[in-house]
Amino acid sequence: MDLLYFLGKRLQFIQRLYDSTVSPFEERKRRIEAGEPPYIDSRDPEYAEEPAFLPEWQESDDSVMVIGQWCLCMVQASLQAYLRECIGHLGSYWWDVERLRLELSKKQGKTWLGRYRLLFLDLRIDWEKGPVSLSDLEQLNLTRDDLTHNIDMTTFSVERVEKHAKRFPSGLFTDELWHGLSIERIKVDTERLALAIHLVTNFCAWLDDIRCRYPAYIKTLDG
Repeated sequence: MDLLYFLGKRLQFIQRLYDSTVSPFEERKRRIEAGEPPYIDSRDPEYAEEPAFLPEWQESDDSVMVIGQWCLCMVQASLQAYLRECIGHLGSYWWDVERLRLELSKKQGKTWLGRYRLLFLDLRIDWEKGPVSLSDLEQLNLTRDDLTHNIDMTTFSVERVEKHAKRFPSGLFTDELWHGLSIERIKVDTERLALAIHLVTNFCAWLDDIRCRYPAYIKTLDG
C-alpha cells in the first residue's frame, strides 16, 4: 500500500483545517485591536480600567492556541500511525509482521519513538542517516505528551514539563516570550505547525523509499 500517499493526505488535511479554523479568530483579534465594528470602544477613557473587549480578545487568542495544539497532536499521531503500518500488514512487503511486532514489544527505548528506532536498526535502517534530526522528531513527540498530559485546569496554555525543558533548553515549540523563564509555555502557530509537518513529511518520505525497495537497499549495504 502507498502509505506515503495517505500520510500526505492526512497532513494536508491538518494544514487546511488549521488555516480555515484559525482565520476567523485571528480576524476577530485584528478587529478588536483596530477598533473596527462591532468592536468600537464607546467608554469614557477616564473610567476604562482594562482594554476594550478583553474577554472577546482572550477567547479568540485561546481558540487559536488550542487549535494549534491539537493540530500538532494530529501530526504526531500521523507519524505514529505511519510507523505502525510500516511494520504492519499494510506496509510490510518484505518483513515478517508477527516477528517485528514481537521484537518491538521487547525493545527498551525510553519512548515509543525510541523503541521503533531500535527496531529499524535491527532491519539495518539507521534513522541517524535520514534527512531529519532525530532530536527534532523527539521534541515533536515530547511536545505532544506535554499537550496531552500536562493540562492545567486554570488556563488553556500548556507548559513543558521540567525533564522536557532540561533535555531541550531551546524548544522547537516553545513560546519565545517565555523562553528561559521558570515557565516554558508551548506555542503552536502557523510556522511551528508547518515545521512539524515538514519534519514528518521528510522523514517518512526517506523511510518509505527504503521500505519500498528494501531488498535493493540491503544489497547496497552489503555491496
